[in-house]
Amino acid sequence: MSEAYRNRSGNAVLVKDDVGRAKPTIYSLPPEGFAYGKSEPADAEGAREVTMHWAAHVPRPKPGTDCQDFRKLNRTAAKSGVRNAKDLVEFRKYNDIKLVPAGPAGCLPKVIPSDVIPSFSYGTKSRPSTPIAHVVGNQYATESEEALDLQYRMLEESQALNEKTKIKLTKAARTRIENARGRMDALRNPKEEKEPFKLTKFKKVGPTMSFSGMKGSASAPSLGHATLERLPPEEGYAMDTQ
Repeated sequence: MSEAYRNRSGNAVLVKDDVGRAKPTIYSLPPEGFAYGKSEPADAEGAREVTMHWAAHVPRPKPGTDCQDFRKLNRTAAKSGVRNAKDLVEFRKYNDIKLVPAGPAGCLPKVIPSDVIPSFSYGTKSRPSTPIAHVVGNQYATESEEALDLQYRMLEESQALNEKTKIKLTKAARTRIENARGRMDALRNPKEEKEPFKLTKFKKVGPTMSFSGMKGSASAPSLGHATLERLPPEEGYAMDTQ
């Protein structure tokens, strides 16, 4: 049996494979570019539509006057002798009991702003959102640099006018300068010494204690036969340097 006959036979047992290669298939398959599976159409609503679109809640319509009152209808059917669902269907065909809207229980509800103005919003107003475009675009740094350049230009213009440079003193420096000026003023313009305060009746009273009769002191050291004499006046005193 030749290899060509084995390959044409379509028998998976007889087909011989080459070394290092897969066994040739016995089925008639589509070409290599063919895609298997079922092709599904693209979804009309993707992730962008789901995340970027907010679907507002639509409440169901409230029962109106054209709706049937099933509770009253069932009670009436029970009173009329209806015993099963089939008879109830027939009973509803010829008996139509409309729903009567119930009135407000208790006091009337209060009117709130959103009832009058549908676009009214409650709560405290929050701060505006951060301008991310200005932050990423480095706009604040650019404005700061421009303000600093303007400040330096104004400083250069003021210096170009040959204005006097003002030195700003500290508190300690000002205190030292004031104290020095005060001392200099006191030396240049000495103040007259004021007479100590004394009552008028005691101004002309002289001293009552006299030292003319004193010759020595009990606490003074012994000087032999020498006696303590009163020193001569300062005007007639002369020191002997020989």
